[in-house]
Amino acid sequence: MSKRILTAKNARNAEKTSRLQHYSNVFLSLSSLGSLWLNTTALFRLKGAGWMLPLFALTARAESRFPQPQFDTGHVVPKAFHPPVIAVVSEWMDVAILLIALGVATWLVHRVRSRRWIVAFSILCLVWFGFIRQGCFCPIGTIQNVAVAAWHGGGLAWGIAAFFALPLIFSLLFGRVFCAAVCPLGALQDLFIIRPQRVPRAWNAVLRLVPLIVLLLGVVYTLNGAGFLICRMDPFVGLFRRSAPLPLLLVGMAVLLLGMVIARPYCRYFCPYSVLLEWCSRLAWKPVKITTETCINCRLCVGVCPVDAVEIPRELPNETTRARLLHRFVKLMFITPFVVIAFSSAGWMVGGSLLASAHPVVKTRNALQVSTPATEALYPEIEASKKQGHTREDIDVQAEKITEKFRLGSAIAGGLFGLIIAMRILGLSQLRRRAEHEADRYNCIACGRCYPVCPKNLDNA
Repeated sequence: MSKRILTAKNARNAEKTSRLQHYSNVFLSLSSLGSLWLNTTALFRLKGAGWMLPLFALTARAESRFPQPQFDTGHVVPKAFHPPVIAVVSEWMDVAILLIALGVATWLVHRVRSRRWIVAFSILCLVWFGFIRQGCFCPIGTIQNVAVAAWHGGGLAWGIAAFFALPLIFSLLFGRVFCAAVCPLGALQDLFIIRPQRVPRAWNAVLRLVPLIVLLLGVVYTLNGAGFLICRMDPFVGLFRRSAPLPLLLVGMAVLLLGMVIARPYCRYFCPYSVLLEWCSRLAWKPVKITTETCINCRLCVGVCPVDAVEIPRELPNETTRARLLHRFVKLMFITPFVVIAFSSAGWMVGGSLLASAHPVVKTRNALQVSTPATEALYPEIEASKKQGHTREDIDVQAEKITEKFRLGSAIAGGLFGLIIAMRILGLSQLRRRAEHEADRYNCIACGRCYPVCPKNLDNA
């Protein structure tokens, strides 16, 4: 009988203890909520917050009940990291801001037609897309993501796809309004233009091939797993993020200093995304116009254009000139296949001997060829492959496969490069009549410098 009474008492005591523990947990949870509410309203209700002080004490007591664990292995509990508000801006918000920025730039270029407003808006975009968002998302770098998704599959984030496509769509509709004010790289360079000098036409034609080379090399590197070359060669990302190797910072500053006399050198002679923008703007539905009225051919726009993007009037060629141009066109058409084959062969050789050496596996194979058993420890690539359990035979086989892929990709890229060069040369043989000064659809960056000097625009202001 006494054992049953003790068992009943123990059961009642256990039930009471459980209830007290439950009420204690509920009270501690309410106290935590009260302290959270006080933290968020302390700035506005300091006088009426005195009654919450006991809850603060209880909260502190609740936190102290669970001390951090101690590890014998030397592990240190990491500190909690709370990202800034700007870092948690969602992807759709970035895309929405880009879309709004492109719309405003289009309105300023085609409707307002004011150089001052274009500059003011470009500074705003420079601050947001450049220094606040630190160059991400960047349409220039998305070329590589799109190339990987198109070639290897696996899908593409819709935000990256939008940042890649939206500037191209607007360029196809309204010209290069993205270059006018939205692009932070172009906006930064535009602020440094002081006394732009004209680049000789022959040099300009050669230098404008460099962006195409960068575009093709970036795609070949990316598709073959050698890294994102275009992002690594961005001279301004270090300035935007305030953290970059010293050589990259020096290159960025050198480009800005060069931009004082050669307007926008990166945009014109290096940016791979400009190649796609130029192709789209050439077919623009409503291209950029110097004036919406009849041009009086005063040539003032030619003198202020920093990128030499104003096409001067030109009469139709006479019969003799047309016959000579037709003869030149036929000869160029005949040699075009040979140009494509020559550049494709050059790409095949360069891809296998030079470009493939950028891949980590090929680097390891090359290090194994020049090292000895006593000096293998001096090569980090060899040490890394040993830790991964790769044998020398495996590395040789993988390196050979990667080299063949680089040869094939470089051959295709070289053939495309030769074909584009041949098409540009063929375009020189076709002359159309031009009655007035026009903005070059291919090269005009819609900076608006020609707007205030045009007498027709002043008459309508």
